Amino acid sequence: MTTDNLLPLGEKPEGELNSLLKMQNAFNKLVSSLSLLQENIDKLKEENKRLKDALGITETLEPLVLTKDMEVKEEKPLDDLREVLNGHK
Repeated sequence: MTTDNLLPLGEKPEGELNSLLKMQNAFNKLVSSLSLLQENIDKLKEENKRLKDALGITETLEPLVLTKDMEVKEEKPLDDLREVLNGHK
């Protein structure tokens, strides 16, 4: 008996004829879900803005300022950490 005629488990000898249709349906469901999620995000952003306006909250982004003691040298980050932990810096 030869193993040339044996197919892997779950594989049909004629192949899956409607696999492209299944993939298209899955894609359509995914796109639909993404659209619903985007609508929800937009609604939440609007509600968030409305609540901030009602409470008088204004967003101000302050620039990040690094001081010398916050710097980590890229060449030896573990050595820098050891120095800081041992109190040498």
